Amino acid sequence: MRKILLLVGASLLLATCGSGGGTAGTGGTTGGGGSGGGTGGGAGAGAAGTGGRGGGTGGMGGGSTDLCPQIGSAICEKACSCREGSACAVSGGGLTLSFDSDSNCRGLFVTLACSPGDMAAYNDAAACLPLVKAATCTGTGTEGAVSFPMEMACQSPP
Repeated sequence: MRKILLLVGASLLLATCGSGGGTAGTGGTTGGGGSGGGTGGGAGAGAAGTGGRGGGTGGMGGGSTDLCPQIGSAICEKACSCREGSACAVSGGGLTLSFDSDSNCRGLFVTLACSPGDMAAYNDAAACLPLVKAATCTGTGTEGAVSFPMEMACQSPP
């Protein structure tokens, strides 16, 4: 219930404040060891690592790990592919959130939701990611929306 209220409040905030998706942070972490270049980039400024996993996302103040932005990006990609045109929609728990664009969706599910990090955003981000990737569309055309997984792994901790 808390997550739904957070999503509704955040979407109202985004709708009231206009588009733009917030400010990019300078967070992110560089990887150590491993081989090859880092993955870098993401929603914020995160610098690519010298090896292993790099980047992460900046978001609002930075510091989030890789899973939360991956979950947010995956849900928005699906939300936008489910709805006709450039609009996106996510449904869950009897509520549907609509966004005018992918960037507005990511403003909520990546920038805002991930600002406190994985542990505050999801009960188990590692278990939630495959559930989000497997989420399906409900409805078609202008009524299409992706069904946000309602399993405990994808819920916000108390």
